[in-house]
Amino acid sequence: MKTYEVRVARSDEKGTPAGVGTFTVALEDRTTVLDALFRIQASQDPSLAFRCACRVGMCGTCAMYINGVPRLACKTQVSRLRSDAVSIAPLPNLPVIKDLVVSLEPFFAQWKRIKPALHSATRESPEPARIPATSPYARHTPTKRDCITCGICYAACGIKSSSSEYLGPAAINKAYLRIMDPRDNAADERMAVIDGERAGVWRCHTQFSCTAACPKKIDLTDTIVRLKRAMLFPSRVKTS
Repeated sequence: MKTYEVRVARSDEKGTPAGVGTFTVALEDRTTVLDALFRIQASQDPSLAFRCACRVGMCGTCAMYINGVPRLACKTQVSRLRSDAVSIAPLPNLPVIKDLVVSLEPFFAQWKRIKPALHSATRESPEPARIPATSPYARHTPTKRDCITCGICYAACGIKSSSSEYLGPAAINKAYLRIMDPRDNAADERMAVIDGERAGVWRCHTQFSCTAACPKKIDLTDTIVRLKRAMLFPSRVKTS
């Protein structure tokens, strides 16, 4: 057991900042930040608000700002932070509801702009769709399909912090998956959205913050670079 000082950014029910709560907590080596928050809530301050669901890194709901980095609280062991003090705050770039709980409404508003649903090109076909293993979609997208919509890349993005119009890495990555999908028939509509001067891929400054923060190790910067190339050579999008 080791004793940690846990500092939690507090806010009221309207999201108005209410200072920082400081708690002293004894934790085992394998204890996660989420475990620490539950202990604080159970034994020191039952009013502490945070969000979680699966507790195994699948749902993304426990994303928060931990020691200056957006992370999943359920996957972040306190001992690996290598600090006796743990600072926890809500994700940046998103409105705060209370304490560590943020609204993902702006994140999903951008997500919807790229038309995330599959628009089938062969909706009435009786034959199942086949995607060859040698196709660009099969070759370039396997490592980009595991997004859990946690909002961490959105919070880590330096451009997003200064531009509310920017789509953000997750929405752009979803657009890429649909554009590359040979079953989809809405590539032109999505390309028009991501080619926008204020909202689209050209706003990205290639800082790699989203890639570094993504809990699923999706190379989001690579996705954006590929789409920039697609803007210049649209005929090659699904063929190279």
